[in-house]
Amino acid sequence: MKKLMILFLVPLFVLLVGCTGHDISKILFIASVGIEKEEDEYHGYFYLPLSSDIGKTETSENKGKGQFAKTTGKTIPELFYNIQASTSLNINFKHVSSIVLNMELLNDEFLVQLLDFIKYSLLIDFNCYVFATTEKLEELYDFQNPNEESVLNSLLVSTSDISTLFLVASPVHFLKFTREFYLNRSILIPALVLEELWTIDSEKVKNFHVQTAVYYYNDKIKKVEKNPSSPYFSKATEFIDKINDTSMNIKCYSMTVDYKRLLQVKVEFSYELYKSDNHISEEEIKAFVHKRIEDYIIEYQEFDPLNLDYFNSVYKNSCTYDTMDIQVVIKKN
Repeated sequence: MKKLMILFLVPLFVLLVGCTGHDISKILFIASVGIEKEEDEYHGYFYLPLSSDIGKTETSENKGKGQFAKTTGKTIPELFYNIQASTSLNINFKHVSSIVLNMELLNDEFLVQLLDFIKYSLLIDFNCYVFATTEKLEELYDFQNPNEESVLNSLLVSTSDISTLFLVASPVHFLKFTREFYLNRSILIPALVLEELWTIDSEKVKNFHVQTAVYYYNDKIKKVEKNPSSPYFSKATEFIDKINDTSMNIKCYSMTVDYKRLLQVKVEFSYELYKSDNHISEEEIKAFVHKRIEDYIIEYQEFDPLNLDYFNSVYKNSCTYDTMDIQVVIKKN
């Protein structure tokens, strides 16, 4: 990965077609911002997709690698000021697609500072997504597409286009994240985790996946690993599961929650059984899904996964998880 001053020499001539009145060769566009903290200093990572990524696959020289700039600062404003002070180019944050926060920064004190800075500085456009990670951001931002296609296909940049990869939690839009934070609601944030993948040249590179998430609630965090129950709380429309060695494909899954009287959770789906020697009834399938949802809620009840406290205050109710009614409905194909 090239160092900061080398990175700033990369011209981005073709980004933002349609922008007028600016010399684009003098603008440095930032695609993603990552922040972590070591001791009393913030470290900022600013992702710079190459100009060759726009509208075509990688050249033989780049081979699917992006670049990033790194700065440090005692405060969040200083972090952003230092990247601008490091180059004669004009830094443009208006096309940031993602903000990645080290999980240790998920606390009320830091989040208030960050959200206030973004709100009052108007540097970053609000149309971006929020991620968490326990990885070192220097490794995370040293991104290489294992298929050697454009690094713009990465989750750091094309978040909304590849939502099927989010198996535990859907991407959290910045405005939703901000609203739920200030309403003291439980937030489920996708977590980026590094793993080694093979490239088309049979070489291993580190890439990231999103099969984990983290709850943030009342200044506390808890990881959510991909497990047998978590898919039933995602917005996935199709996933595969097993019941007593019977393979089953659950399709068109949806969940609705009613807080106005008794807390009621209603799930609906259709299913397809694969070839199996075991016979399983619809009642057994309903009981299986019911148990998965119930187990999930019990496991994460401390983090209020259904935002029960919030809706109780809105509707002036006193619903509890102990009296929750879970209804499972199987749709006919």
